[in-house]
Amino acid sequence: METSESEYDGSRQRLVSDNSRGSFCSALSRSQIIPQEVFQTTRLRWYILFTFCYMGLIQGFIGNCWGPIAAVMHDEFKWSYKTSSLLATWTAVFFLPGALAFPPLMALTNMRGVMLGNATLMAITGILKILSVTVFPISQLVYLAHITQILNGLAGAVPFSGLMYITVNWFPPSEQILASGAVLSCLNLGIAVPFLLGTSLIPDTNSSSTNMLSLFGQTEMDHDTTFYQHRLRWYNLVQGVSLIMVLCFTLIYFPSKPKYAPAPSAVTVRRNLKEGIQILLRRGHFWLVVAAFSLTTGVFNGYGMVLVAVLQKSEISETTAGYIGFAALLSSVVANFLIGGLGAVFPSRKKLLVVSFIALGTICLAVFVGEIEFWLPRSMPLVWVMVVSGVMCLTGCAPLLFDQSAEASLSVSEELSSTVMVMGVQVTSMVFTGIIQLIPDDQKDKLNYVLVASFALATLSAALYRPTLTRERINAHSILVEDLDWRSIPQIEHAGVSVDWDFRSFQR
Repeated sequence: METSESEYDGSRQRLVSDNSRGSFCSALSRSQIIPQEVFQTTRLRWYILFTFCYMGLIQGFIGNCWGPIAAVMHDEFKWSYKTSSLLATWTAVFFLPGALAFPPLMALTNMRGVMLGNATLMAITGILKILSVTVFPISQLVYLAHITQILNGLAGAVPFSGLMYITVNWFPPSEQILASGAVLSCLNLGIAVPFLLGTSLIPDTNSSSTNMLSLFGQTEMDHDTTFYQHRLRWYNLVQGVSLIMVLCFTLIYFPSKPKYAPAPSAVTVRRNLKEGIQILLRRGHFWLVVAAFSLTTGVFNGYGMVLVAVLQKSEISETTAGYIGFAALLSSVVANFLIGGLGAVFPSRKKLLVVSFIALGTICLAVFVGEIEFWLPRSMPLVWVMVVSGVMCLTGCAPLLFDQSAEASLSVSEELSSTVMVMGVQVTSMVFTGIIQLIPDDQKDKLNYVLVASFALATLSAALYRPTLTRERINAHSILVEDLDWRSIPQIEHAGVSVDWDFRSFQR
C-alpha cells in the first residue's frame, strides 16, 4: 500500500500524543503506523551470527577437505585422482537438491526447524567421520568419504539460502551488509582451512604438488604408512568433532526470530512460495542482480578448477600456481568485510560500489590474462597483484549483491530470493565445468577469454540494475498495521503494542 509523507507524519503525530505518558497506546488500528520504538535489537544476534558463520566455515572445510591432500591419498592409500575429484564434485552436485528444498522447508516449518534439521544432518556426517577412522578399517574409508561428502552437499545450502533471512530478521539495516560479509567470509575461510590444516597434518613428502609446509618453515621428511594412518585419523576426528559442534551451538540457542523486530522492513508482508516465484519471474531487475552474481562468482569457481593447468602452460610452476590460488582465496575473506563495510557506510551508493568494483576486478584479471598470454612483459609480482586484486574486487561485492537481491525482491521471502541467487551460481559453475571437460587440455587457456567476457557482462548487468530504495524508505518511516505480516505479530506485541485488527485469516 502506498502512503504519502503527510499520512505518515499524521499517523506518527497521533501516536506521539497517545504515547506522551511514556507508554504505547493500548491498540493500533489498521490505518495507524507502528511506532519506531517497537523495533529493537538484541545482543544475542551476535551469537546467532557466530553460529551461522561457524556452520558456513565447517561446510567449506568439509567440502574441500580431500582436495589439498589428494597426492598423499594417491601415494599412500592408493586413491585415484579421479576419486578425489569425484569427492569434491559430490558437494556441488548435492548442493542443488538441498537448495531447492530450503524454501519449501521454510514454508512448512521455520528457521529453527530448518537449522536443527541441518545441524542434525551435519552431526550425523561428523559421527560417520569419526566411525570411519575408529571402527572401520582405513581401507574402507573411501566408501564412507563418498557418503559424508554427499551429506555435506545436502546440508551446504542453508548458510547461503538462509543468509538474508538471518541478516534481515536479526540485524538493523546499518549492520546487515556487514553480517552478510561475515558469513560469506567464513564460507571462503572454511575452503582455505584444508590447505593449512590438511597439508600440515598430512604432509606430501613424495610429490612436487602444492602443500603449505614451506609456509611454516617445515622441512620435508620421509614417513611410513603408519604415520599417515595416524595423522589421517586425527584429521577425520577434527572434522567429526567440528561437525557435531554445529548441532551443539544450535541447541544452545537458535530461535526462528528474535523477540523484537530490528527494523520495519523485517515485519512487512511476505508472499507465499508460489506467489513469490511468480513475482520474481516478473522482476527483471532482480535477474540482473542474479546475472551479476552468477557471472562473477559462478564463472570464477569453475575457472578455479583449471587455474593451475592454465598457469603451468604459461611457464608458471604448479607450486607457485597453487600459492597464487590460495592467496586469492584468502583475499576474498578480507574483501567481503572491506567492501561490505563500504556499503554499510555509504548505503545510498551501493550500486556505484558494485559497478566500480566489478569493473575494476575485470580490468585486473584482463591484465592478468595479458600477462599469462605473453601479450605484456612477464612480471610475476604483477601476476600476483592482478589475481589477488581482481578476486578481491569481484568476490567482495557478494554482500552488496545479496543486499540488492533482497531490495529487488521486496515482498518475496528472503530465503527464496537467496536460494535463486545461489542456484544461479551453482548452475553457472556447473555449465562452465561442463565446457571445461569438452575443451582439450592444450586449449584450456582459451577459457581466459571466456573469463574476461563473463566479468564484462557482469559489469553491464550491475550497471543496468535500478535500485528502488523501498526498504530504506520503509525503515525511515515505519509501516502501517495493515502492512504487517501476521507471523510478526508476536514481535510487535512483545514490545507492548497490541493490534486492534484481526487480519491473520486475511493474510493466510
